[in-house]
Amino acid sequence: MGTELPGGPPAAADLPTNASSLVRTRLTGLVTAASANAVVSPAGLAQVLPGQGGVLISPTLGEAATDWQSDHLEVGASVGHADPAADQALQILACVGNRAVVLDGPAASVSGMVVGKHGAVLVTFPRSALRLIGPGDQLVIEAFGAGLQITGQDQVVLHSCDPALLGWMAGGREPDGRPRIRVAALFAREAAGAGLGMSARRFNLDLDPALASRPGTGAAAALRLGDIVAVLDQDHRRERRFRAGWLAVGVLCHGRSAAGGHGVGMATLLSAPADRISLVADSEASLRAFRPEASR
Repeated sequence: MGTELPGGPPAAADLPTNASSLVRTRLTGLVTAASANAVVSPAGLAQVLPGQGGVLISPTLGEAATDWQSDHLEVGASVGHADPAADQALQILACVGNRAVVLDGPAASVSGMVVGKHGAVLVTFPRSALRLIGPGDQLVIEAFGAGLQITGQDQVVLHSCDPALLGWMAGGREPDGRPRIRVAALFAREAAGAGLGMSARRFNLDLDPALASRPGTGAAAALRLGDIVAVLDQDHRRERRFRAGWLAVGVLCHGRSAAGGHGVGMATLLSAPADRISLVADSEASLRAFRPEASR
């Protein structure tokens, strides 16, 4: 893709942010029902496959994003709210890395973590808990991160990113002050499909997995659910759109789709002019390695 990035994790260092001024609030939602999606493969084969919603026991974070007989498969438990205003608040205010707790049912009191957004807010739990959680179970999310900014970096716009996650993704700053952000894969601009034109604070952007590479190698990426990835020529300050010389960074939170213009789903975490961010190749830049409680 013509983009060479330095490899390996950089020395960790905190980025100065406005985290101390951010509001914490509690949001509730219910685990949604699962969907059975009718899809047609590129070869013309019609199938009905597991789709979005419900509780996904397998695969989970760190497992392949593209190898499953499914359509838009969402990580963990898919959470929404029947009241439109409450659902909108849930979609916009919940941030990747936020803590979630099950309130009722067999898995009551178990803690999990927000890992993405699609049609719902996606929350993962230990697999033993996912076996107990079912549609209709109630969760509470401690929402924290809306309004997050990096001090002195006004052109870097953050969405849906817990401050602890930003600190974990970052590898300090370049001598000129640019934040260093670790990514496991890099997508060409042509990869962007469904989700263009939609709000970057919610939903996600579908990416063609064939147009991803390991940064700096040119080799096809073994994409995993939970990977932190970047896509070139994307401006996600407000709605998602093409813009030459910009980039967006996000997390892969749903699996592939056979439908044209669809693919693995990336929830946006930040967007900026490409010359304001230093991307660093790191195969371990995945939510499977993020431990939020240890980062606070």
